[in-house]
Amino acid sequence: MVMGMIIPVLCLVDIMVAGISLMIGLGIFGFVASILCSAAFFYHAKEVS
Repeated sequence: MVMGMIIPVLCLVDIMVAGISLMIGLGIFGFVASILCSAAFFYHAKEVS
């Protein structure tokens, strides 16, 4: 009976940890991508003007 209760809790914790790490990873990726995009925009904006 106790083992039947522990497995879903561990599964829930595993999914939560995976979701948090995915959010952190995608957040870092989005941050780096936005910096690169703004740098490229400023580089080309200087060329045009």
